[in-house]
Amino acid sequence: MKIFMMLGWRNIWRNKRRSLVVISSIGVGIFAMMFSMGFMNGMNMQMVENTISTSLGHIAIHEKGFQDNMKLEYSFIPDGEIISAVKGNSRVKAFTERIKVQGMVRSSEASRGVMIVGIDPETERTVSKIYDYTLKQDGSRYLSGRGDEGILISKTMADRLDLVVGDRLVIMVQDLNNEIVGAGLAVTGLYESPVDSFDKYVVFAGIEKIREITGLGKNISEINVLLKDKDDVAPVKTEFAGAMGGKNLEILTWKEMAPYLVRAVQLFDMIMFIFFTIVFITVIFSVANTLIMAIMERFHEIGVMKSIGTRPSRIFFMIIFESMNLGLVGLAGGVASGLLVIALLSWTGIDFSFWMESMKMFGTGSVIYPVIRVTDITMAVVIVLFTTLIAALYPAVKAARIKPLEALHFI
Repeated sequence: MKIFMMLGWRNIWRNKRRSLVVISSIGVGIFAMMFSMGFMNGMNMQMVENTISTSLGHIAIHEKGFQDNMKLEYSFIPDGEIISAVKGNSRVKAFTERIKVQGMVRSSEASRGVMIVGIDPETERTVSKIYDYTLKQDGSRYLSGRGDEGILISKTMADRLDLVVGDRLVIMVQDLNNEIVGAGLAVTGLYESPVDSFDKYVVFAGIEKIREITGLGKNISEINVLLKDKDDVAPVKTEFAGAMGGKNLEILTWKEMAPYLVRAVQLFDMIMFIFFTIVFITVIFSVANTLIMAIMERFHEIGVMKSIGTRPSRIFFMIIFESMNLGLVGLAGGVASGLLVIALLSWTGIDFSFWMESMKMFGTGSVIYPVIRVTDITMAVVIVLFTTLIAALYPAVKAARIKPLEALHFI
C-alpha cells in the first residue's frame, strides 16, 4: 500500500498547474472559512461580553416578577442570609446592589424615557465597566458615592437633550406610593459604551439618592453578580436557589435575561454554516473534476496496470490518496495563512470606526478582534478530509472499473 501512497503523491505533480489551481482553491476556501469563523467568534464574544459588562452581569437576583414588570413594588431587602449566600460562593468574583426604575429625564430642550439605575459607585466598578466607559475630559467624572447629587448619562443622550457637564436635568418617576415625583440633578459625567441601545436608554445615579426620591427605604431591585468564569452560571444559579429557597426571589442567568443575545449568536452560526456549505460544495466539484481529468489522461496507463495484475481496489485507493494529498496540501496552506492573519488581527483588531453607529447597534464596539479556537481548526481539518474523500469516490470507482482491453486501445 505504501507504493500506491507514493504514486498518489507523485501523480498530483504530473500536471503541476492544474494541481496548484485545485490546491489554491482548497487553501482559499479554508482561509476564508477560518477568517470568517475568527471574525464571527470575535463579534459574538464582544457582543456577549459588552452586554454582560454594561447591564446584565452573569447572574441577577430579583424579586419574582421584576424581570417582566420593572416596578418598585417588586423589590426586596438584601438580608444577611442573601448576602452570605452570594459572598460565600467561591465562584463569585464580585457583586453589587442596584435599584432600577423606569422614568423620564427632561432638559430645557427635550425629554426622554429612560431606565434610571441607582448604584453604589464603588461596588459597581467591580461588576460593570461603567467607570471605564465614563469620559474623563471637559469636567466629566464618575459618581463619587452612594449619595451623589449628580447623574451620569451617555454622550448620545446628552447630545439629544442638548446638555453638557454641569447642566441640570429633571428626572421624573413613579414612587412606591404610585405618585409621580421629580428631582433636579446636575450632570456630573458622560459615558460612552459599545452598546447603542444601552446608551440611548440608561442613566445612573447614587443608590441613596434614588431611595430618597422613590421612598424605597432599604429595599433594592436586584443584586447583580459577576463570576470568575461565565460558564459557571448554571451550577452557581443552582447553589443560590438552594441557599435562598425559602424566599420569593428569582435567580436568572445572563442567557435567561437576554434570550435575544443567544438567538443572535445562533443566527450568526447558521449564516456561517450556509457559507461553509457553499465553499465546500465548490471544493468537491473542483477536486472531482481534476481527478476525472487526470484519470482520462492516464486511461491507457491504468489499463496497463490492470493488465499486469494490479487489483481494482489498489487503483481505487491510489486515486483516493491523490485526492487526500490535494486536500492535505491545500489544508496546510489554508490553515497556516489563516492562523497567521488571525494572530495578527487579534492583536491589532479590525477598526470599524468609520461605521461606528452600525457596529454599536450590534453591541460589539468599533474594533473587532478575531478569535480562533482549537475546535474551529479541528472542524476545518475534518471537513476538508471528508470533502476530498467524498469528491474522490466517483473518480476512484471509475478508475477501478476501467477494462484493460478498452484502455489498451484507448487513444
